[in-house]
Amino acid sequence: MRAVVCPRVPIPPSGLTYTTSHPKPSPKAGHVLIRVKAFGLNRSELLTRQGHSPGLKFPRVLGIECVGEVADAGGGSWKEGDAVAAIMGGMGRQFDGGYAEYTLIPHASVSPPIMLPPSIGWDKFAAIPETFLTAWGTLQDSLQLNSEDTLLLRGGTTSVGLACAALAKSSLFNCAHVISTTRSEKKVANMRASGADYALIDSGSIADKVKKLTGGKGATKCVELVGGPTVVDSCASLGPEGVISMIGCVSGEWVCKEFDAMTCLAPKKHLTMFSSATVDISTAPLQWIVDAAAKGEMPLSLDKVFKLEQASEAHAYMEANSAAGKVVCMID
Repeated sequence: MRAVVCPRVPIPPSGLTYTTSHPKPSPKAGHVLIRVKAFGLNRSELLTRQGHSPGLKFPRVLGIECVGEVADAGGGSWKEGDAVAAIMGGMGRQFDGGYAEYTLIPHASVSPPIMLPPSIGWDKFAAIPETFLTAWGTLQDSLQLNSEDTLLLRGGTTSVGLACAALAKSSLFNCAHVISTTRSEKKVANMRASGADYALIDSGSIADKVKKLTGGKGATKCVELVGGPTVVDSCASLGPEGVISMIGCVSGEWVCKEFDAMTCLAPKKHLTMFSSATVDISTAPLQWIVDAAAKGEMPLSLDKVFKLEQASEAHAYMEANSAAGKVVCMID
């Protein structure tokens, strides 16, 4: 079968190997064999290729998510041809993931059958699972977002940042105010289109701007996607009892060297995190998100679509921070 293989690490994007002769996985009890139609790219896959995911064995087919049709249910309740999504659970790390024509996924990591409206093709569907379920889990479980909140999105033009804005302003949360940040003036329109009420150019210090926008109160909730360099300033952007959830690190700097908890979190702020590894895809509102996107309630922020054999180009595009939204690869 066709697949894109990461032969070793670290390698540049061009080091990914496209092959037409990778072994096709065989059906297995307790697993769903998925005929992959498309998959979204994720920064964690870039980090794996760059050698920042210890303990993995190579060569490996990357990909922590995919969408496609059930080829074999492995004893589960799915039927052949059902449209499904799969995320995490070891995909692309402990076992081969979504960068292939077929992938074999444990039942727990596969969604219930999804009804795709006519306006949602495989490319748009592929822009949803990992990105929107990470965003949903962060807002729902980690931040407990409500209609009275002012939400700060630090890293607002990442795919998850855009999804957070779209979900926050949707009828699921009805968040009062969303403030999104970007380093690029060119990407302000993308944040506005995703639902952000306010767009800030991020110079590294935005706390004063956030306080000014909120009448001195500060944001009540914050999604931190940039990482180490901005955590302290994000804390300073919050109100006295604000909550910040760190869910990404697009800066590549995981450690915040200047973080003093007693100062940054005073008087009653909270710092937490969220990982999509904790999402129960069997109960997550994936069908609702698909339907809301089809109705125009939420933009999907699909940035660019590549072919499977162009996965290395897609990695280079994402690594250069050229994207303002989700990057997807299609398998025709």
